[in-house]
Amino acid sequence: MENSALNDRARQVAIVTGATGGIGRALVQLMLGRGYRVIILSRQSTVDIPGVTVVTCDLTDMDSIGAAAPLITSHEPIIDVLVHCAGVITPQPVGKLDSTTMADQITVDLTAPIELTNALLPAMRDGGHIVFVNSMAAVFPLAGSSVYTAAKFGLRGFARALEQELRPRRIQVSSLYPASVNTPMLSREMSAGGSIYNFIDPPQEPDVTARRILECCEGRSRERFSSLFDKLFTHACLTFMPLLNVSLPIMKILGRRGYRAYMRRLSARRH
Repeated sequence: MENSALNDRARQVAIVTGATGGIGRALVQLMLGRGYRVIILSRQSTVDIPGVTVVTCDLTDMDSIGAAAPLITSHEPIIDVLVHCAGVITPQPVGKLDSTTMADQITVDLTAPIELTNALLPAMRDGGHIVFVNSMAAVFPLAGSSVYTAAKFGLRGFARALEQELRPRRIQVSSLYPASVNTPMLSREMSAGGSIYNFIDPPQEPDVTARRILECCEGRSRERFSSLFDKLFTHACLTFMPLLNVSLPIMKILGRRGYRAYMRRLSARRH
């Protein structure tokens, strides 16, 4: 049975963005181990991930995405799985937003997934799967990262609408909302003044999130959260805003405590 499943995956083609990041790299390794044929999009023409096909693409450039799509289909005319894993966050308060930084976040986090999905959809197999690696910021307003929050809220809306459009073709559309993940992106976010809410719970390791993404690729879930509590609490806050206002002071206390513990662990590893 296991060999049969592996052979089935060997006939499946997966396209992955953000594959050189912490989560994306872990996901690609899992997919290769499951027998997928994997094409990754990267700004570099060569990457140190054996077994993948690399298509050069800059997700901040719509012309680059448009040029990458026919290159992908020249390698694999039929696509089974499309995973949008790329993301970028640069915390800045409103009133001090930098136009370039703002545009890059909206482009990578929202416009690029829409553009790439549009370009590759004709090549998607009926019954295939599109997975958006979103963020808790898509369901929980993140002060100090309003642009990122807006982009992720938009991505959630796009995924939900896309799901309805693709029902006749039986293409599954899933969104994953991971909690904070222990990656270089998290370190960069915090060094730029990122949200203390990232540390209410200890950040997950990339391979944990990667396994959840792979489960989305091979399952039928519409939206997947790290825990049932995350799902229920964030939806309750969206529905009843006073709950959010009451909860924020407690969440800040928990986040600061978690951040101190996280920094102590980092310090211990360095020594």
